Amino acid sequence: MSEFKIHHHVSELFSLLGIQSDAAEKYTETLSESVQRFISTQVSASSAVRILAENAPNPQAFLSKYDELKSRNVRDLDPLVVFLSGLVEDESVRKVVEGSSKLRLQEDGVTLANVPSIVSDIERAAETKLSRDQLNELRDRLLRESQVMHTPSEALQSVERGEKRPLCLGPPIPSWLKNRPYLSLDFVKLENRQEIGALGDVSSTSQEHQLIEDVLSVMMGIEGRYITVQLPTKHYDSPEFTVDPSVEPSLSTLVSRILPLCGYYSQLIRFVENKSCYHHGLVNQALSAAITNLIKDYMLLVTQLEEQHQHWALTLHKLYFYVEKTMAVMDMLACVTRVISKSEAHGGAVLSILHDRTVSLTGCGQLQDVMVFLTQSAAVPYMNILAKWLYRGIINDPYNEFMVVDRESGSEENEDEDLADDYWEKRYTIIPQNIPTFLQVHANVILRTGKYLNVIRQSDHSVVCPHQEELVYSVRDRSYAEVIERTYNFASKRLLELLMKEKDLMGRLRSVKHYFLLDQGDFVVQLMSLCEDELSKNIDDVVPTRLESLLELALRTSAANSDFYKDDIECDLQPITLMTQMLRILSIETEDEREYYPQEERLQLTGLQGFSLGYRVTWPVSLVLDRKTIACYQMIFRHLFYCKHVEKLLCRVWVSNKVAKSFPLSASRTYTAAFALRQRMLNFIQNIEYYMMFEVIERNWQNFINKMQKVENVDEVLAFHNDFLSGCLKDCMLTSPELLRMISKLTTICVSFANFIERMKKYYLEAELWMSDERRDSIDREESPEPAATIHEDSQSFEQTISRFELQFSGMIYTLMERISEMGRDNYNDALVNVIYRLDFNMYYAKKHEHLRMATSPETSLDYNSGPVSAEFDSQHM
Repeated sequence: MSEFKIHHHVSELFSLLGIQSDAAEKYTETLSESVQRFISTQVSASSAVRILAENAPNPQAFLSKYDELKSRNVRDLDPLVVFLSGLVEDESVRKVVEGSSKLRLQEDGVTLANVPSIVSDIERAAETKLSRDQLNELRDRLLRESQVMHTPSEALQSVERGEKRPLCLGPPIPSWLKNRPYLSLDFVKLENRQEIGALGDVSSTSQEHQLIEDVLSVMMGIEGRYITVQLPTKHYDSPEFTVDPSVEPSLSTLVSRILPLCGYYSQLIRFVENKSCYHHGLVNQALSAAITNLIKDYMLLVTQLEEQHQHWALTLHKLYFYVEKTMAVMDMLACVTRVISKSEAHGGAVLSILHDRTVSLTGCGQLQDVMVFLTQSAAVPYMNILAKWLYRGIINDPYNEFMVVDRESGSEENEDEDLADDYWEKRYTIIPQNIPTFLQVHANVILRTGKYLNVIRQSDHSVVCPHQEELVYSVRDRSYAEVIERTYNFASKRLLELLMKEKDLMGRLRSVKHYFLLDQGDFVVQLMSLCEDELSKNIDDVVPTRLESLLELALRTSAANSDFYKDDIECDLQPITLMTQMLRILSIETEDEREYYPQEERLQLTGLQGFSLGYRVTWPVSLVLDRKTIACYQMIFRHLFYCKHVEKLLCRVWVSNKVAKSFPLSASRTYTAAFALRQRMLNFIQNIEYYMMFEVIERNWQNFINKMQKVENVDEVLAFHNDFLSGCLKDCMLTSPELLRMISKLTTICVSFANFIERMKKYYLEAELWMSDERRDSIDREESPEPAATIHEDSQSFEQTISRFELQFSGMIYTLMERISEMGRDNYNDALVNVIYRLDFNMYYAKKHEHLRMATSPETSLDYNSGPVSAEFDSQHM
């Protein structure tokens, strides 16, 4: 999970709990450092269940619900129980959660007394098919209890409309299979049963003989004459048997000991006939076939017993002796099939149930051998899918049983055009419930191996994984673990060679750094000089083809001409501000950030504010440089490029101010405050650029290069590159809307000041210097702003306008440094604190801020004006 998602979840949790705190950054850092993989099988939940039962209002109901969920093989049940027990034991957290929950229930008009009855109705609704009237009644009750407006969900509306669920996977089941009940080997309830007399009226020998005949019939799924069958309401339960009450008690007791075996047989036959359908998947079908083989042995035993019965050599005692060992095996099989049917497991979940039962029978000899046989048989189709994924990177999973799912079933030929934006993270993902427990520790390796081979196969179809072996399940010899490790090493090494050597990934990344991170200095100067006139227009008036031509000229006339990948650079005009782009890319949706979204859909942007670069990449380099990654580079470029533009404007002002050297001494003092403010602005923008380009980008780049020299697989490449970008975005203050807004305001003040000085240039030249008509005419011909621009500034005196600029700039600088200092203390970010030392290296702003605070305090009797600080103070600290 990324740091931004953790920050989002922490902020939302604070909001839900009603906690008014601005320490989300601190908790985000703590959680990011403590995240580790949690394996449910390593958790002992017995103590956690005991703690929750002791604190539950109804311990027996809680324990019964836990046992029910456990029998249904609900995944991640034990980790949830451990987490809840931790909340219960922590008294402070428990009080906060309880208080917040009660408050939210009161706001919604729901009381805790009404919740159990509503929940029970919902549970009953989940187990039965409700009519439209019943659904409306249940919904009305929920609305009455909650007293909130609610729009029916799509699922509820589809049930109300009588819409059917999507068809099951696989070919349809023929209707005659359901219309012919006698095709089943299970019990068939007869409608017209023939009445017979009581068996107790005959002798004991005749009773035993007739009971043996009925028991043998019931063992084969045929209802007897004196042993009746009551079919279960749920398909996974065992039927109930009733023996004629007139039978002698001793014989009835012996029969009752044998009848559970008949129930086990009925459960197994029902499971086999149900799970043999296509939509239950290949694993269930393979398991049903294995159980069918065991049932054949069972039917052979019944046949042998019937032969003895025909020769009057079988008694009930002998019958019980013969079936006693078989009963233990059938009991075990019935328990396993009941868990599978009750949890509706398929695919990897079935193998997890079988493997867990096999491990639990260690030391039980014959029972474990039977379970090993079942697990091996059921795992054959799953292992075949796994082998094709490990050896070729292909998923052939028609019934969605495999642990890896392909979210995008597009053609392979279109991968080159699509750039695979979310290929690595979203196309191939793991389905946790489909991971067999014996492959749990290898799940991530299996996922990466198949993804590596898939990328390699799309680039080079001739690549074949060597040493392909058949994967077979084994409870003791984990030979498949060695195969997985060997194929992973091959795929990882081959894909890394493909990216690093054949596709020259590092050369691509260096090329991106040259242009997006302004590493190529002369190219940036050429680009700004050539595109300045075009980018000064409104973004709707900028001609993209002209920009492309100017970009091409800047590339050819600078040192970038030697870059092999320079032709992949293109212009990109963004119709949104950098603030909006930052929020969209990082997908931050907390309450604090929503206020920074622009209220207007279309902003009046200039070409300079929306200008950015684009980069064309091909498969498989697009795995690393996808569109989201390029967008992050674009954010950094736009930030640096605009700062460079502001620096250029201030340098232009500095050049034009050199004429003041020829002013008389009395006149030059008038412009001291303006020159001092210009120098402070130039110092601010240059230090911000130096900090971002050298202390942040270069430092992170060197760390990235050092890590890339030791990289072993593509996942590490993606992780290291993501860490590089995340560090640059964070330390460049692009992930904080508050800091970004402050810097944006400061640059806006600098641009306004530079434009004001340029407009006023010809006026103070005429006032202070004698000029010929030719020089005056040349100055008049220089570009001037629109007549409607800054009427308010022109109406004020020069000193008052400079004072206003100085006050705005100083106030924003103070706010920025204070906020950076607070964030540095909260997040322990040393790199961010370096900005303060660079901007205020001689304590100028600190002393000036203290002077302003004392001047405006009520204890002082000084009369402080809102203009700039006196020239004497500036001269002491500049």
